[in-house]
Amino acid sequence: MRRPEPIGDVLAAVIRDLGCGKKLKEQRAIVEWAGIVGRQVADHTRAVRVDGGRLFIEVDSSVWAQELSLMRRKIKREINERVGNQAIEYVHFVLRGSDRDDASSGRDREEA
Repeated sequence: MRRPEPIGDVLAAVIRDLGCGKKLKEQRAIVEWAGIVGRQVADHTRAVRVDGGRLFIEVDSSVWAQELSLMRRKIKREINERVGNQAIEYVHFVLRGSDRDDASSGRDREEA
């Protein structure tokens, strides 16, 4: 008779077998956004979606978008340390209410 396995181990195996690991890490970046960037930044931003490893963040002003774009590499590094290596490839800052994909002008300057 097999011994019972911890539910966490069973779920981890199912997630691995279904190939959902990266998607779950991407979604954790959205859920944990406020904890990653802190209350002050979270008061002016909202993580809205991940598309192909690109995290889209709504920002309430162009000033915040510019400031955060200067911190993009650090933010990306902190996200990936928290949710899993290489879950997020790029962070886009989108001005709330804008139809643009990237309120900051760094779209073409992808970082390592």
